[in-house]
Amino acid sequence: MAALCEGTALNLDALSSPGTRVEEHDADRIIANALMATGDPALGLAVGQQLNLGAHAVIGQTFMACADLVEVLDTLVRYGPLLTGSNTELSRYEDPVNDRAGLMLSLESPPLSRRFSHEAIFSAAQKTISDLLQMPTADLEVHFPYASPADTTPLTRIFGEKIRFNADNAILSLPGSLMRQPVPTSNPILRTLYDAECARLLADLSDTASYAERTLTALDKLQGQYPQLEQMAAMLHLSPRTYRRRLQQESTTFQVLLDTIRLKHAKQYLRNDELSVDRIALLLGFNDASNFRRAFMQWSEASPTQWRKISMANARLHKTSDL
Repeated sequence: MAALCEGTALNLDALSSPGTRVEEHDADRIIANALMATGDPALGLAVGQQLNLGAHAVIGQTFMACADLVEVLDTLVRYGPLLTGSNTELSRYEDPVNDRAGLMLSLESPPLSRRFSHEAIFSAAQKTISDLLQMPTADLEVHFPYASPADTTPLTRIFGEKIRFNADNAILSLPGSLMRQPVPTSNPILRTLYDAECARLLADLSDTASYAERTLTALDKLQGQYPQLEQMAAMLHLSPRTYRRRLQQESTTFQVLLDTIRLKHAKQYLRNDELSVDRIALLLGFNDASNFRRAFMQWSEASPTQWRKISMANARLHKTSDL
C-alpha cells in the first residue's frame, strides 16, 4: 500500500485523514501508482462505484435534498471542483431534440491517468444517480474521448450498451423523464442550508491568494449562479466598499472579473453544438440573447456563432492529427 504514495509528498496516514488536501500532481502520481500496482485498466470504474453519497460529504447531503436530478446536476456543476479538483471542469449537457440531458466533462490529466479519471468520475455519477433515485439507472448514454479498450465488459456492466468512443467530448446523458423524476429524500429547507455551506466552502480559499484570484475561483465554481458584487463581498467576509477598494488596489473591478469568467463559461457551452445561442445566453444569466451576442463580441471580437465554427474546425483538425 505504501507504494501508492511513491513519488509524492504524502503518506498513507495523511491520505486516511479527513480534510487532507491532495495537490493535482500528487493525485496524478497516485493514480499512476495504483494502475501500475493493480494492472487493472478499468480501475477507475471500480473506484467510482465505491463513492457513495456519504463520501461526498456536505455536497452529498445537498444532492439528497434536491427536488430532482436537474437540481442535482446543477449542484454538481456548481460545486463539483470541491470533489474533483481544479483541473476538472463539469458543465451541463443538453440535447433538447432527443429530450436528453446530463454532464459534459473536460479535464487536464496525463495520458496514463486520462482513462482512469474519466471513468472514475462518470462511474461515481452513475452510482450517485442510482442511489438518489433508489433504483437502477436505465437508458444511460456515455461518450469517451479516447479509443475503445479491448474489453468493454466492465463499462457495459455499469453504463449499459450505449457507449461511444473517440467522441469529441466526454458526455454522460440521461432521458429527460429520468431527469425530472423526484428525488425521494428531497427537502427544500435542508437544501438551502446545505447550499449555503457549499458556497462558504468555495469562498474559503487560500489566504495567500489575491482578492481577484479568490473572486475568479469562486465565480468559476458558481457557474450559472453568478452572485452580485454585494453577495461576493459577503462570501469573502468583506463589506462591499472594502471589497471594491481591495480590487481597485489590484487594478481590477468585479465587472471585469465577472466578464472574464462569463467568457470562459460561454466558450465551454459553445463547444457543445447541441446548445443554441439563445439557451447559452440564459445559462449565462442574460435575459436577452442579443445582449449576450453584443457582450461576447466585446469580449472576444467574434460573434458566438463565428467562435463556435472556428472552435469546431480546430477540434476536428486536432482529432485528425491524433489519428
